[in-house]
Amino acid sequence: MAVSGSSNFTRTRDQLITRALRIGGVIKAGETPGAQVVTDTAEALNAMVKRWQKKPDMRLWTVTEATLVPQASQVRYELSSSSTDHATETLYETTLSAAAASGATTLNATSTTNMTVADNIGIVVDDGTVHWSTIASKSSTTVTINDALDDDAASGNAVFSYTTKIVRPLKIVDARRYSIASATDARLSPMLARLDYNELPNKTQTGTINQAFYDPRRSDQSGYLYLWQPPSTVTDLVRFTWRRPIMDFDAAGDDPDLPIEWVDAIVYNLAISIAPEYDVPADRLQVIAAQAASYLDDVQGDDREGESFYFGVDMSR
Repeated sequence: MAVSGSSNFTRTRDQLITRALRIGGVIKAGETPGAQVVTDTAEALNAMVKRWQKKPDMRLWTVTEATLVPQASQVRYELSSSSTDHATETLYETTLSAAAASGATTLNATSTTNMTVADNIGIVVDDGTVHWSTIASKSSTTVTINDALDDDAASGNAVFSYTTKIVRPLKIVDARRYSIASATDARLSPMLARLDYNELPNKTQTGTINQAFYDPRRSDQSGYLYLWQPPSTVTDLVRFTWRRPIMDFDAAGDDPDLPIEWVDAIVYNLAISIAPEYDVPADRLQVIAAQAASYLDDVQGDDREGESFYFGVDMSR
């Protein structure tokens, strides 16, 4: 028996839309939907997927890791692609190979391998804060920054660089304190609830980071992570596991930001979503709805990973 030898089947946005319209009887086999119909159905598709991302069972492929570089004495950090704070999925670390004086723009680095012009770069200076700038140029041993150091920086001080900030997390699942010096993780205490965080008597007292509270906001494109206690000097990073939003279908050729196993669930549920706009007959809609529910049930249960459960008594109440 001959087999294809490939397993790369996928469907683009407009292929999903066309099939959903066929299933609903809006178009016939071989027909191409008009531009306005595609636009309207793409809107329904994006709205449906945004609604789905709140489902607790749709999380496995959206869970990823990120690192926040805290700032001395700072309590709240904005998590978004436009933030002035610094959280990224891919953070590179190196050190200064020679001391740099306040006002310097050319720095000697142990390694510049992962640095790229225009990347964000942070240097821990001697007052314990992180001086942030962007990379103007680099060689194998030096890097030039656009904003001069605002304090002296000793040889061996940490240097961080990255390209892209994370978008607003839907949820932060877990967080760890990462020691820059020992390169070890220590799990933070479970994430604080809003009420617990609000009841902390002194939120600005510096110390060791041991808890955090995440406010996803939902009314804008930013979430806010609060650290307790904020650090007095930057000796630790915060690594965290987070659920990112599902990516939009912006263009005709966009593939779904969902596993390929979800294609039938997407198509049939999209057909239901648009049915009222196209007066799909009730008997046809009933058949589609049964298939849609079946396909969604098939894939939802498979997109979860094994988790540990811990039980304890809340002694704070």
